[in-house]
Amino acid sequence: MVSRVEKYKKKRRIRKSIFIVAVLFLVLTFGTGLNKALADLDVQTLLTNWFNEKQSVSVKDIEGAVASETDRLMRGLGEDLEQEMTKAQQDLVNFTKTQKESRIAALQSYAQDLKSSLKIDNSEQEAAILANIDTIVAQAKAQMDGQASELKLLPVPVIHPVEASSPIQTTPAPSNEGKENLSQPTPPDVTPEKDGTDEAISEKTEQPKAEVKAKEAEPVIVDVYTITDWFAMPSVQNVTVEEVEIPNGVFSINSTFSDILMNPKAADAMRSILRGIEKHPHFAEIQYKTIDEMSRICPSLFNETILYILNKSLVQIQI
Repeated sequence: MVSRVEKYKKKRRIRKSIFIVAVLFLVLTFGTGLNKALADLDVQTLLTNWFNEKQSVSVKDIEGAVASETDRLMRGLGEDLEQEMTKAQQDLVNFTKTQKESRIAALQSYAQDLKSSLKIDNSEQEAAILANIDTIVAQAKAQMDGQASELKLLPVPVIHPVEASSPIQTTPAPSNEGKENLSQPTPPDVTPEKDGTDEAISEKTEQPKAEVKAKEAEPVIVDVYTITDWFAMPSVQNVTVEEVEIPNGVFSINSTFSDILMNPKAADAMRSILRGIEKHPHFAEIQYKTIDEMSRICPSLFNETILYILNKSLVQIQI
């Protein structure tokens, strides 16, 4: 018969065995789950690292490809641009040459047309001149024979150019001037004692006189920068120059002489300072200039003191 001690030991062994089995089961179960968790973590890390590495390689590869393609395209564009510039320059040279040749050809053709149109018929003038010469000779012979008669000369026709292709106005040929002066038409009441040669000589002597009168009638150009006596300088010994404010709508040194003279008050103010300027013989040359401009034309007269006095008086007068 089993004693209580043996039963107790037997139960104790059974409990130990169950505890050990339970511990082993728990250890195995926990270890398996931990291994799975660690395995999953390692795979995810490995995949992440691999993806990052491949991504960096891909980005570098793309950047390199883009950079090389950009360089290749830029070199190609530079070569194409140089070719286009050379072609454009050559086209421009050819265009300029063609246009120049065409314009020169057109100008030469126009000049040739002008030359062909310069046709002057002197037959009528020559016939009239010969008839007048014969008349003068006959009159001279009659005077020598004592048979005076009235001298009648034919008028010389005016030379008109023959129009060929375009209307061109021409002057008489220089070779006919002597003939025309020799046989100028005279009025019907010319006396036999007077000769046509005397009239031609008188006309030639009158021409220099007319030229002299024309030269005397030419206007004389006056240099206003050389004139220094525009007006009588007033007394400015005790005048202190100060800054004058110029409001809008008043006269000042920026006004012209003509504008100032149109206003009686402004004219009186100007005359009191610039005495005699209106009576200057060349005042018409500066009447449309401003007083400020005159300070640059004649600074010795229109000095800083005169400008200050004028401004101080004129700014009190409304336009």
